[in-house]
Amino acid sequence: MNMKKKLLYLAAGTAVVCVVILLFFRTSVYTGILKRGAGILMPFIYGAVIAYLLCPVSAWIERGSMKLLKGFGERHTNLVRLLSVLAAVLLFLVLLILLLVLVLPEVSASITALIAKLPQAMAGFEDWVANLDQGSMSHELVVQIQNAAETLSGYVSGFLESDLQPAIQSVLKDVSSSIQGLLGVIKNFGLGCIAAIYLMISREKFLHQAKLLVYAVFPEKTAEWIEREVKLTDWMFSGFVQGKILDSFVIGVICFVFMVLTGLPDAMLISVIVGVTNVIPFFGPYLGAIPSALLLLMRSPVQCLIFVVFIIVLQQFDGNVLGPAILGDRLGISAFWIMFSIIVFGALWGLPGMLVGAPVFAVLYDLAGKSIFTGLKKKGLDGMAQEYEARFGSKAPEKDRGGRKRKKKAERGGDA
Repeated sequence: MNMKKKLLYLAAGTAVVCVVILLFFRTSVYTGILKRGAGILMPFIYGAVIAYLLCPVSAWIERGSMKLLKGFGERHTNLVRLLSVLAAVLLFLVLLILLLVLVLPEVSASITALIAKLPQAMAGFEDWVANLDQGSMSHELVVQIQNAAETLSGYVSGFLESDLQPAIQSVLKDVSSSIQGLLGVIKNFGLGCIAAIYLMISREKFLHQAKLLVYAVFPEKTAEWIEREVKLTDWMFSGFVQGKILDSFVIGVICFVFMVLTGLPDAMLISVIVGVTNVIPFFGPYLGAIPSALLLLMRSPVQCLIFVVFIIVLQQFDGNVLGPAILGDRLGISAFWIMFSIIVFGALWGLPGMLVGAPVFAVLYDLAGKSIFTGLKKKGLDGMAQEYEARFGSKAPEKDRGGRKRKKKAERGGDA
């Protein structure tokens, strides 16, 4: 080995040692660099997320405009694309503004009124529990209800004294930093909308550039495999995220209409809680129903019971009718793996992990399945793979997960 190669290996080894030291002994420096880089790129991250969500809307408007305008649209495709993108972004901003103007004031008013009435509601609830023994209910059951009520009262009192009040005081003290953070979010969101417009206008060009880069860096078979897996990932994520948002919006609206018609209090606040938490698969309905039921329990046990029965019926409707109609079988994994993915990715990434954990795990599950089947075939154990497919069904994405739709997308140039 000549001196040049020795120096090259020495430099590479030194670089690896430096990276290890940076990762394990200077973690704050490393995380600081990452945080700084993420802060600089945040507008583009916002833009990529907005573009990914709005590309189907823009493509739908563009196809409708091309059919409507016919000859004119074919001669002015760039103008139709620009107007379609602007229309999609404008629609998104209008819906967001309506949400902020109509929903947030109602939610804020409900929270303020609830905090003001909570001590009185707790006293009334405790009186109701104390008078249970005077009715026909068994004494043992009454004692259990009273013990549960005492525990609940202790939790609520502790929350008011040790959590809520200090949190409000902290927010009031740090109002300047809160405003600064809000202005930063508004700035990143505004720049993100501009970046999203550019991304959606030239989406085919950016996608083709990424494809050229992959084929230039990797061998052809590897590049083809990466392209297939990226298409599968896009199909899973786009359908799941967009479908789940639509599904949760419909659930929130149904909940609001029911609560208004039945006269249940805090309709807007509880409907927002139910709709937002419904975005989280599996655990979402429970995460939204439990605090909402407790809020109603403080006012009236009868109203709480009505709400709980309604939520059970609503979630059955969502799980068996509405959800499958909107989402279909996008993920192709069982309820157990959905629960597993939400717990694991929720522990790793918090709330964002709970939101995207299921589709991320579905992609990993698909990759693992393909690797296992490929390994079995290389060892001549095709019979085991065929037996599994015959017994449990094949989950090949090219056959069962929208391959024809992706082919039509590719012929149109892609929608996302």
